Amino acid sequence: MTGFALINSTNNSDNYQPVTSWSGEDFSRFVDFKISEKDTLLKVASDTLATDSIKKEDKPFFEASIEYNSDDTIVFSLTGQKVFLTKNSFVKYGEIELRAYYIELDLDKKEAFAYGIKDSTGTFIDTPEFKDGAEEFTCKELKYNFDTGKGLVNEIITEQEGGYVHSEITKRIDDKTFYLKNGKYTTCDDPHPHFYVKMTKAKMIKDDKIVSGPLYLVLEDVPMPIGLPFALFPFSSSYSSGIIMPSYGEEQRRGFNLRGGGYYWAMNEYMDLAVTGDIFANGSWGGYVESKYKTRYRYSGNLATEYHSNKYGDEGLSDYSESTDFAIRWTHTQDSKANPYRTFSASVNFSTSNNDRNNSTSIQKITNNQKQSSISYSKKWADSPFSLNGSLRHSQNSRDTTISLTLPSMSLNMTQIYPFRAKGKSTNLRWYDKVGVSYSSKLENKINTKESELMSSSLATDWDNGYQHSIPISTNFKLTKDLTLSPTLNYQGVLYSKSISKSWDTEMNDGDGGVHIDTIQGFKYAHNYSTSASLSLSPKIYGMYTFKESSKLAAIRHVMTPSISVSYTPEIGIPRSKYYKTYRNETTDKDVEYSMFEGGVYGTPTGAKESGSVSFGLDNNVEAKMRTANDSTGTEEFKKVKIIESLKFSTSYNMFADSLNWSTIRMSGRTKLFNKKLGLNVGSTVDPYKLNANNIKINKFGPRLTNASIDLDFGLSAKDVKGDDKDDKNEKSKEPWRDTRYINFDIPWSFAIDYGWTYSKPSNKKSTVRQNMGVTGNVSLTPKWKMSFSTGYDFTEKEITSSQFTITRDLHCWQMSFNAIPFGTYQSYNFRINVQSSILQDLKYEKKQAWQDVSF
Repeated sequence: MTGFALINSTNNSDNYQPVTSWSGEDFSRFVDFKISEKDTLLKVASDTLATDSIKKEDKPFFEASIEYNSDDTIVFSLTGQKVFLTKNSFVKYGEIELRAYYIELDLDKKEAFAYGIKDSTGTFIDTPEFKDGAEEFTCKELKYNFDTGKGLVNEIITEQEGGYVHSEITKRIDDKTFYLKNGKYTTCDDPHPHFYVKMTKAKMIKDDKIVSGPLYLVLEDVPMPIGLPFALFPFSSSYSSGIIMPSYGEEQRRGFNLRGGGYYWAMNEYMDLAVTGDIFANGSWGGYVESKYKTRYRYSGNLATEYHSNKYGDEGLSDYSESTDFAIRWTHTQDSKANPYRTFSASVNFSTSNNDRNNSTSIQKITNNQKQSSISYSKKWADSPFSLNGSLRHSQNSRDTTISLTLPSMSLNMTQIYPFRAKGKSTNLRWYDKVGVSYSSKLENKINTKESELMSSSLATDWDNGYQHSIPISTNFKLTKDLTLSPTLNYQGVLYSKSISKSWDTEMNDGDGGVHIDTIQGFKYAHNYSTSASLSLSPKIYGMYTFKESSKLAAIRHVMTPSISVSYTPEIGIPRSKYYKTYRNETTDKDVEYSMFEGGVYGTPTGAKESGSVSFGLDNNVEAKMRTANDSTGTEEFKKVKIIESLKFSTSYNMFADSLNWSTIRMSGRTKLFNKKLGLNVGSTVDPYKLNANNIKINKFGPRLTNASIDLDFGLSAKDVKGDDKDDKNEKSKEPWRDTRYINFDIPWSFAIDYGWTYSKPSNKKSTVRQNMGVTGNVSLTPKWKMSFSTGYDFTEKEITSSQFTITRDLHCWQMSFNAIPFGTYQSYNFRINVQSSILQDLKYEKKQAWQDVSF
């Protein structure tokens, strides 16, 4: 006879909580209590053998208490030691939690059996949800042993480091080890994945790896003829060492290729190393070494080198050629918290001139002719005005192969101090309290040469170097509110490792004679000093025009800031003849003056000639005040709108020049209109003097427009059309439509137009006018389809400038993209469809044609 205890909890109120916590001993006592002693089927015949008089201690069914609950019924089997829970059932044992529509607990075997139920549409709901500490998964059916930790799971779905594992039948050995039958591995988060790798059988070690037997790829439930006899899927939240699989491709120049294959070495948590290579069918090859490093709160960086050996054409024929290229790139950034007084940074980008053109597929790299590098170190001393800076710099032009190196550049500076001012004094200053002294010194060693001549250059003869220091002393006096007098005294000295001497050599140029230059090695120091004074006046003049209260335009304000300054430099200092020498040009029969330090890094310090100038300037700012009604309170509010942000005019007059006293008149202006959608920049230069027939300026007034420019930029998006007038606080950085690489999946469309016009006529020759226009934008055809484009037109050359467009389709777990440059020198295309997740980044299809190949 079997006994049952039924608790019906269907009609319980929301506040009712059924019995939810029983230990094994509690359940034993409950069962013993319910069994009727009158049941003859339960009586046992007396054993004739003597019984043990010592009572054995009952061992509990479970080591910890069990908590359980359900929304419908809880049924107890009194003799079978089972509990049956129905509807939103819940069981907790230690850290183990189990939820399902139906749960069956076998307390004797210490097992649980759970499954879900189908709803009216045939969809399974309330399926088992299992949690053991950090381990979580859902399944269709579950059988689990609390004692051994083993279990049998049907149709499980679990997430492993960004990937999803589906399994028809899973055997759980422990909390780390699972055996899978008819499994699927995918990065698609849909319950019915759009693609997966089908595994006939596999072993999964949680947070470590999956080792699979025969497997194949399935796309949209269609098996692909792509399979492997076995595979390893590593899982790790940290980097791990392993082989990097190459990608396959084809080029017309170098043939079929495998690119980017190699080995990745995760050295430790602070550093890694990747060694990869390319190989081509025609014998060309390339190698890459890249290392990343990072120490938290100290520094981080990336070092990469590459070397390429390329072959073009057929060996033995006239079109055959070979080339070798290399590149070094290094970035190093120090954390701002590492050291407040000492910083070190590096940004190195050095390569042979043709490296990007021969080996890169990036149009941005190919069309960028300029490269710069710098390695910088700086140090400040606490409570000291001194600072030390040092750098190594490099720049090169890949078009003409010129290269410039500065190795090193160093400076020692002292910020301005006030030696006669009491410490902490800032008010009631006397004239001597305002006397400030500063110090600066710098040293440079540099060369400008061709790339092919760099290694053969001589440090003594080809490199230019020097040292310079200066001590400026200055003060200022406020004569009136807007009038300031600023006298200065400056000492300057230079040190060079070589000097020159020039003489006339009658035997040069086949007896016609020429200048012979001797380079004299040895350190030489030169110095000089100068003094000057300036008087400046810069008041502000306000003008206001108000409108009627009925007008939306409340007022217009015009702010003019005229400025005038007078400077004077007396003729004092070291005599010019000390550093300037002469030689006799026998052809012209004239003496020619030259500097002993001609071509020096810092020039030649000379005593100032008497000079004085008056500078004039006028800056204008125009703003409008608009009335706006507050919708919530109805009160009147005002909004400022800039009409002209700045409109400047400037020129100067040299009082001591014997002619051509006036300098050019310069004008510049800028503003942003229509809620900053339209930007306008203008500029011009007017020369007040005429030119003679030889294009030499003469002392006759005849204003000439020598330069002028107009730049317009206009941007618009769907948000603007809908009336979203939020001001852009960070202009360029918050205007994604200015970046052709930007794809925004949230806005329907946006575009920008840039127009530039320049005029130049510095001489009597024909003027030069250039006009160009650029258009960029992106369009959201649908929430999944995006298109971005950039193009332009050169009105002067009457041709379309470099243009490209990109089409992107979001395929949920996949992404498709097509990029093309349809015409021009760099016409090319690239079609790609790939898995979005980086875990299966090599699962892709790519078809492309490089610009170096035949155009399409």
